[in-house]
Amino acid sequence: MRLGIDALLAEPERWLGRARRVALLANQSSLTGDGRTTLEALRAHPSVDLTALLTPEHGWSGFEDDATPVPDAQHPTAGLAQHSLYGPRRRPDADVLRSLDAVVVDVQEVGVRCYTYATTLALLLEAAAETGTRVVVCDRPNLLGESVDGPALDPALRSFLGYLGVPYQHGLTIGELAALHAGTALRGAVDLAVVPLGGWSRGDPVRGPWVPPSPGLPTPASVATYPGLVLLEGCNLSEGRGTTLPFQLLGAPWLDAYALARELRALDLPGLRFRPLAFRPTSDTHAGEVCHGVHVLIDDAAVLRPLAAVTRVLAHVRAEYDAFAWRDASTMPWAS
Repeated sequence: MRLGIDALLAEPERWLGRARRVALLANQSSLTGDGRTTLEALRAHPSVDLTALLTPEHGWSGFEDDATPVPDAQHPTAGLAQHSLYGPRRRPDADVLRSLDAVVVDVQEVGVRCYTYATTLALLLEAAAETGTRVVVCDRPNLLGESVDGPALDPALRSFLGYLGVPYQHGLTIGELAALHAGTALRGAVDLAVVPLGGWSRGDPVRGPWVPPSPGLPTPASVATYPGLVLLEGCNLSEGRGTTLPFQLLGAPWLDAYALARELRALDLPGLRFRPLAFRPTSDTHAGEVCHGVHVLIDDAAVLRPLAAVTRVLAHVRAEYDAFAWRDASTMPWAS
């Protein structure tokens, strides 16, 4: 498989045209096929003048806390300005885009609508359409593959957490999302080039070393259960943020771990098993409190439907435990 960034590096003139002053929207998880960071690969290329960095949620490091504004900064080794798109602004300033010939985008899409990197890309495309700045999106597979699940976006609930008109689990690559938004919402008004994947077909497994795309998704297991367990952010259950197993746990101080594990096993949810445990999150929901609940284990990834499974789990907990409560509806990731 050849990643989009590798194709761009092989033929920059084909994708960048006469563009020389280039910014990069990426983070530390953006790697070339040979393991270099996209940043160092572009800086070393004689045909590219990399002049600035744009950063999504979690910042350039990729490890800033979720939903935490990230300030502008300067890259410590490259010396380039880092313009945060998750802090003082959500879309790049027009003056910054006008100073550029192109923006190269190389971010890792997960495959769920509420994962914010695709929203940041969409807002970049809208801003670039106004300034005439070229956007070059380097494609790479989404980590959840081609699976599609859940409803389409309700336009009345559109927000930064749910911006694109796609199913909840959409099965699209970052390049496909860019092309969809450019062709529908922008009606082709943006100068967009998508550098395609080579030697890859839809349904192929993601190859290469594992690099966490954000702090809440440190392992492939956390990505696999993320489409379901992210729903816990809309209620008073911990999903494991603030532990070493984010998006792999479910718990609260008022649950009985062993009883809950037995109840969830009785639901016979395809692809999942449940291990009773206690844990103490250091941040987010129930920070500093001992939570009782379950470790959500993947037994058979081929039959796993995390959204459907966790929807049934939530329905059960809501019906059986009086302490369960929803948060304000506007905070629920699946509502947007």
